[in-house]
Amino acid sequence: MEENQQGQDVSQEINKLLEASPKKKKKGKLKWILIGVLVLVLLFIAKNVLFPAKPMGTMVSVQALTKGDIQEKISLSGPVSGTDAQQVTSGLHAKVTEILVKEGDKVEKGQVLARLDKTDVNTALEAAKTQLDLAKANKTEAEKNLRLEYEKNQTILKNAELDFQRKSSLYSTGDIPQSDYEAAESALKDAKATMANYKVVKGTVKVPDSYDLQIKTAEQELEKAESKVSDADLVSPIAGTITRVNIKVGEFADTPTENKYDFTVENLDQLELSIAVSEYNIGKVHLGQKATITADILGGESLEGVVSSISPTGEEKNANTSERVIPIKVQITGDKKGLLSGITAKADLLLSEAKDVYVVPISAVMTGEDGSNKMAFVVNGTVHFVPVTTGVTSDVSMEVKPVKEDSAFKEGSNYILSPDASLTEGSPVTVDPTAQGSQSVSPEEAGVVVQTG
Repeated sequence: MEENQQGQDVSQEINKLLEASPKKKKKGKLKWILIGVLVLVLLFIAKNVLFPAKPMGTMVSVQALTKGDIQEKISLSGPVSGTDAQQVTSGLHAKVTEILVKEGDKVEKGQVLARLDKTDVNTALEAAKTQLDLAKANKTEAEKNLRLEYEKNQTILKNAELDFQRKSSLYSTGDIPQSDYEAAESALKDAKATMANYKVVKGTVKVPDSYDLQIKTAEQELEKAESKVSDADLVSPIAGTITRVNIKVGEFADTPTENKYDFTVENLDQLELSIAVSEYNIGKVHLGQKATITADILGGESLEGVVSSISPTGEEKNANTSERVIPIKVQITGDKKGLLSGITAKADLLLSEAKDVYVVPISAVMTGEDGSNKMAFVVNGTVHFVPVTTGVTSDVSMEVKPVKEDSAFKEGSNYILSPDASLTEGSPVTVDPTAQGSQSVSPEEAGVVVQTG
């Protein structure tokens, strides 16, 4: 481009000389004009031979190296709920006769929420009581009969022992035949065998364990019946606020509308956000980590929160991916500012950050095959590479610092925004004046938001 400009300048000079000559000139004067032109041409050639124009080099866009703040964030959405939420339902197949609360009511622990028809459970309770009384009566009667039977067999045994002793003496003297002796002996054995069948504890004969088993079974049935009577009054297991009423008077308590729970009670004094973090990011999440909560209902305002729990196990994200997610809870601190349970909110978790560091666009850092990083600076119109290490990285920018001190790496130095792989150390470059800037990446641009399902 410079040579073309110089050629144009020579042509312009020649034209000026020719235009300055009158139409009718003497040959001598024309001769001197031609000699002057020749001299100019020779001077032009000599200049380009002795002082050749420098090549322009590759056009590059640069930006001034500056310091700033950078953050890496993860943004996740999930439902808001009370920190303690309990569902109340009944396993009793009985109709609802009265509902004592409505959604939004505050209740105390043990407060009755609804009453059910007790006709059937009261009938079952009386039947259970009757069965228990009968089991106990049967045992008492059995014990009475067993004592009489035991005493009778005790008398039989004593008589058998006396008869055997008497006949043994008579048999030894030959006064009775052997058959009488053997009969007495057999009667004694039978009496002893009968007495061996009795269970005696501290001198008292005991009835079989089956009677106690019948009583125990009857007692258990009575407890179940009493529990069902208690279930006929649905009570709140915690102090809180009624957030859902899914039952109506006349419906069966064990089959509420849409098969949901009869009531939901939540402690709304403290809210929390349930979210699922990808297995690829969970390593950067820890208990007590701060979060910023936003929701449509809050308008442009935000709330503060902290990670209050992290599940020890992961679960499937969805059927279309093998990625796993880990459920966590973010407890919302301070004034809730109108945030409601049951809505969806978003939590921004700060994974890492760096303040007052050199921040550049990701495109400005070149990564070699060996994994090393470097940046290209423009020094006196040529490329100079500076090896760098990276720190906090967002989706658009990253923290950088030199591997070792280099005079080119300093605040205000111009680095190439997107260096071409063909550039080498010392390559001549020309800065594109239309793309040259001096503004650092803002914290808003530096922060990354990783969206997870």
